[in-house]
Amino acid sequence: MESDSVDRIRQAWRHRDPQLDSSSLEITGRLVLVAGYYERVVGSVLDTFDLSVADFDVLNTLRRVGDPHGSKPSDLARAALITTGAMTSRLDRLERTGLIRRTPDPDDRRGVLVQLTRQGNKLARQALEKLIAMNEEFLAPLSGQQSASVAAALKQLLLQHEPSG
Repeated sequence: MESDSVDRIRQAWRHRDPQLDSSSLEITGRLVLVAGYYERVVGSVLDTFDLSVADFDVLNTLRRVGDPHGSKPSDLARAALITTGAMTSRLDRLERTGLIRRTPDPDDRRGVLVQLTRQGNKLARQALEKLIAMNEEFLAPLSGQQSASVAAALKQLLLQHEPSG
């Protein structure tokens, strides 16, 4: 099998410090590098829709939740694992571009509900479809069995390390 940058780093460590066990880099180094390459590809796909990853996340969280009356900004912030202040900034930007609208919450005089506009729903769907197609292309070098093995291993790591909630 051909050598990658992690192989070269490990080889350099074997030469520099033969006692050092750098075998964990086989996974962690590759996770970091692949994640970086993936983020760049995602960014280029979303750029074609003039969306940031944060914008995409909000729009498709609203689509996924699918509440016809709208969602509370605090619920969206929780779903996106960000502060309500950060969510407010995202919502301000999306409202200015006409992708979402805020309406008064009938159950809370001080609150608002957030809904996708027709334009926001269409753009969110198109961006998601393009991103899923890009995911398939990005993962194409893996066989079906390899994909299942990687997914299971990553799930095990995620279950161990992500906050429960």
